Formats: sequence, structure tokens, C-alpha cells
Amino acid sequence: MSALSPLVATEFCKLCNWAYECWLNHRELFDENPRASELQQSHASHAFERLSIISHEYVLLQIAKLHDNAVVAGQVTLSVDYVLRYGGWDPVTQDQLNAIAVQMDHFQKNLRSVRNRLLSHNDLSAVVSGSPLGDFQPEDDNKYFAALQEFVNLVYDRTIGGPYPFNDLVKNEVADFLAQLK
Repeated sequence: MSALSPLVATEFCKLCNWAYECWLNHRELFDENPRASELQQSHASHAFERLSIISHEYVLLQIAKLHDNAVVAGQVTLSVDYVLRYGGWDPVTQDQLNAIAVQMDHFQKNLRSVRNRLLSHNDLSAVVSGSPLGDFQPEDDNKYFAALQEFVNLVYDRTIGGPYPFNDLVKNEVADFLAQLK
């Protein structure tokens, strides 16, 4: 049992699912798209690249928002920190959630600088230098979303009951979208 209401728990899970859907949509449309190289060589290459950047930045922002502090500038945010601090979990669940949060920390900490210096602000030194602000390994995003799914499942199970699976239908939707473009 937790102090987190079913409504708040559900809304938190929806936010996590939205970040997942955005990430999966980007991955399927740009990273895993078998026609990506064809589109990059086409007359639409500039539009394709622009959409990729827009999508990528939006995904990073959605993930970063999930890891905001529970209170920012006097306003309560619905985030992993909020769930950990104010969930009212029993000691075993709290330990489990903390352990999963540690798994997500590496990925989200790399995003903090990107968010603060480029996504939310145009930091002069970051813009002028053009150097990368994060250090990500190829599978870091997959590991992050696996841990986030585990976190969400535990939150949902302890407040409402059962798992809260992320929406994988995005893959089919992107395939349908690409078929329409053809």
C-alpha cells in the first residue's frame, strides 16, 4: 500500500509511457527505418534531418522532465523524485524503487546538462562550441526504458494492481505512416 493515490499513480505512468512512445517513435522512424538512408539521399533530406532533430530533442526533454526534482521553484512536479519522496511506500517497495532509480540515474544525469544548456536554454558556450554535452553508449536508452518500465510496473502494482505495460503499438503506427509516405 502507498500514499500515492491511484489517480496520481496513473498520471505518472501515462507520462512515462508518453516518453517511451516518443522515444520508440523516433527510433522506429529515424534510427531503425530501413529507408532512412534513401530519405537522407533524397530531395527531402533536409526536412527528414530537421524532423529527426525535432523528434530527438523532444524525446530528450520528455525523459529529462521525468527526472525533475519533486519541487521546482515552489511548484510540485510529477516525477520519479516525487514518486520516491512522497509515495509513502512500505520499506521493501521503497528499497526496490530506489534501486531501479539508481539504474536510471546514469542516463538521466547525462541529459541534465543537455536540457539545461540546449533544450531549455540557448547556453552561449554550448551553442558556440558545438561540442557534445552527453556521453551515451549505444544501449543506454534501451537499458533506461527497461528500468523505467520496471519502475512504472512496481508503482502501478502497489497502487492499483498489476503491471502497466508501455505501448509498443507505436512500431505498427510508424510502419503505417511510412507506408503512406511511399
